[in-house]
Amino acid sequence: MTEIDREQQRLQALVDSGLLEMESIPPFEEAVQTVARALDVPIAVVGLLDRDWQWITARSLDAREDLTALATLKRTKRSESFCNHIVETQQLLSIRDTASHSEFAHRFLVGQYGVRAYLGVPLVSAAGHCFGTLAVMDLAPRRFAKREVQFVELAARLAMREVERMYASIETLAETRSPMPMPATPLATSSPLEDILSTNQIKTELLDRLLQELRTPLTSVMGMTSVLNREIYGPLRRKQKEYLKIIHDSGQYLLSLVEEILMLRSLKESSAARSLTSIDMEMLCQQVLKTLEPVARRREQQINESVEAVDRIWTLDKDLVQQILYHAVSRVVHAAETGCTVRVRVARTPEDAMELSVWASHPWLGESLPASELELCGIPVPENVAEPNDGVLDDSTPLPDRILAWEENDRDRQAIEVLPELEKIPLERSREKLGLLFAAQLVRLHGGTMTVRGSPKTGYRYVVTLPNRA
Repeated sequence: MTEIDREQQRLQALVDSGLLEMESIPPFEEAVQTVARALDVPIAVVGLLDRDWQWITARSLDAREDLTALATLKRTKRSESFCNHIVETQQLLSIRDTASHSEFAHRFLVGQYGVRAYLGVPLVSAAGHCFGTLAVMDLAPRRFAKREVQFVELAARLAMREVERMYASIETLAETRSPMPMPATPLATSSPLEDILSTNQIKTELLDRLLQELRTPLTSVMGMTSVLNREIYGPLRRKQKEYLKIIHDSGQYLLSLVEEILMLRSLKESSAARSLTSIDMEMLCQQVLKTLEPVARRREQQINESVEAVDRIWTLDKDLVQQILYHAVSRVVHAAETGCTVRVRVARTPEDAMELSVWASHPWLGESLPASELELCGIPVPENVAEPNDGVLDDSTPLPDRILAWEENDRDRQAIEVLPELEKIPLERSREKLGLLFAAQLVRLHGGTMTVRGSPKTGYRYVVTLPNRA
């Protein structure tokens, strides 16, 4: 087969996939957010390459940099793109300093946007067709370490696997990219119920489009306020800087709410069969926690996750686990005191089940869930939970030692299942409490348990246990 024939097959496979016609592709959105955070780079994009153009289908831009123009860039000429080289060779491309590279120094991204370091890896389908690239970029020269390259390669493979899982059939693709389903029968013979269902589908699709469009101006607002706050275009008065920070933080919070709605919208109906896939819990944690970071910052909190390398890969329903993680952490963030560190840990049980723990760490209050969470589940609130001077757990002790201390057998250890406790008490209709109830129901749907586990001596955690379906 000639190069021309292979390219024709690649282009036809890309067209048949329907990916170029989609407004948003969640696995690609997750991938760019994850690699940007993990590598601490200002730019991460997914580009799909057709005959003449590279189309930007997902992007993550650091709001602290002046990248407003890049936020609206939809395509670049194929001849100007780095992506073209990667698709033709199906090999990764890593450039420490684009300005000193003979082939790429004069490309569009370098001259127009100041890209100085580039790492791109191919997005290859199961059939072996390279559709485009997952790329990260920096505005200063940088040598990408081997582990960073491997991380981006892993993110690209998982994203393509998830895309092919979600959009496996032409029928599914057609439904995804069609803004208005075509009626199976003439309108004159359609039933009122069919009309209602069709209208609801259109409303849902319209809501999704509006939410997606809301992202771009919010990103632009955050980018411009960040630039102004750094006084690039002149000095600011103290009050002006204070107001700009409020605008920037509010924009980040609004963007996190948009992401939460989109994530919730992507969840399948609970009656549907579970869709099991191999997921990387470290990547999933990073992606979900990045969404919650603006909320935590508003409360002067931090969120830390801990996933050992041997406990990263699990066979679970990704959409359910994503929602469980989001709402469990969100609940603790909103309930915990100012200045806390919300901790998330993934571990493997002796029965090969996944154990997800969430709790709060405070320099004076110790390691435990907030008192409100204990009361919610009918646990008497101790006068002192893990006081720093009791020699058991305090914030100056290294985290591994604190975890080991908590995991030691304790005769006072108890485990209260969350869902029955939540179902038997009237809940105020706060978003966080509803989210916790929702998470507990999803845990049960996945065949697992969600408990509050611990003791007055060692503190308490939310512990989600899910069976590994591998």
